Amino acid sequence: MVSLTDNLPEELTLRTDWFQRLGLRFDPYVHLEASGDPHLSEYTVNLDIFRTAWDAAPAIIFAPPGGGKTATRVAVTRTCWYDIGGTYPFPLPYNLGAAPLTGKPPTADQHLHLLLEAGTCALLTGLAFRPERLLRASPAEIRAIVGMLRAGLPGPLDYYLDVLRETGTPAGLTPILERTYALTAPPPQDALRHFCDVLATINADSARGQPEELFKRFVDLVTGALGFSHILILIDGIDAIYENQAENRLALQWVAGLFDYSKTWADWNVFIKLFAPDMIEPHITDYLSTHIITDRIARIVWNADLLVELLRKRIFAASDGRFESLDAISTPALTDVERQIVDEIAPLPRVALQVTRRALLHYAAHTGEGQLDENDIRHAINWYHLHAASRLQGSAPRA
Repeated sequence: MVSLTDNLPEELTLRTDWFQRLGLRFDPYVHLEASGDPHLSEYTVNLDIFRTAWDAAPAIIFAPPGGGKTATRVAVTRTCWYDIGGTYPFPLPYNLGAAPLTGKPPTADQHLHLLLEAGTCALLTGLAFRPERLLRASPAEIRAIVGMLRAGLPGPLDYYLDVLRETGTPAGLTPILERTYALTAPPPQDALRHFCDVLATINADSARGQPEELFKRFVDLVTGALGFSHILILIDGIDAIYENQAENRLALQWVAGLFDYSKTWADWNVFIKLFAPDMIEPHITDYLSTHIITDRIARIVWNADLLVELLRKRIFAASDGRFESLDAISTPALTDVERQIVDEIAPLPRVALQVTRRALLHYAAHTGEGQLDENDIRHAINWYHLHAASRLQGSAPRA
């Protein structure tokens, strides 16, 4: 299947004030990589998959490249931290594509070390956004949490506290610790300073122990002292590893060791959620047929109606609910814009976003005024077909 993955040339980017003149507060189609989209939670679709990724059971979720794996994972991550009230799972993003570049799958102990690092990075970032969750714990529990942060973080805890103090916002941590934790409603600066002071004044040595023991203690703190209902290990990036791109069957080696922990972890209230490309599904299902691991296999499947909903939710969010469709900024002769686009392309959200944005780029290039028209839509669709044909022939068209 052809995938449109190249970035648009820099000269074709659009200024924020151009969108504001249209009545939009941001560009709703610019983020092709979901982890960089701060507004993702405002237009999530495909709720059946969301529930599978959220609930307390292991699951494997397949989708084609550009089919919404990362968007689902990021949406689950941010929803878990939506509010400290109620019972929510703790999202532990585990990006295999960011594992050390050794060319070999991690060993069991290496997986546990990487999971502890990913977990503490996520925990510190999430607590900086929601300090109340930490501050309601007892002094002994806070001391244990500080010891665990010192054990798991890739750098000194004091360094990250300095970053928070200097930037005055938890968002200062997201680029260096866990960028999917770009949460909404950060705390006031005085609350963030108090959070930093509490962590900095706790006299706690780095927790020590074997990898499995440390990870179990991390789990107990998250589900005990911090009150999360269960832990979701959100595994992504298996298709970002070069060796797996070259030979799909090798991808299984990167997750087989994690599957072996699945039953033990379920007893700890920890559940694997693997987001995997559909081209490795046969290799994983063959493995599962000989291992009693999970009965939850789901697939992200997009159809025209879901893609139309995805595009319209974005224009609705960007316009603060004033527009329900691009029809609102189009000529009277141009109607059902999103449907016209979706009917001409591969059923993938990344492609739908690229083609829709291409129409806006063409509109911006030929006029600063007026309205989106049929020529803009046809240009975008023709660009898509030319792009797809060029990819099949091994080259990409000029913009």
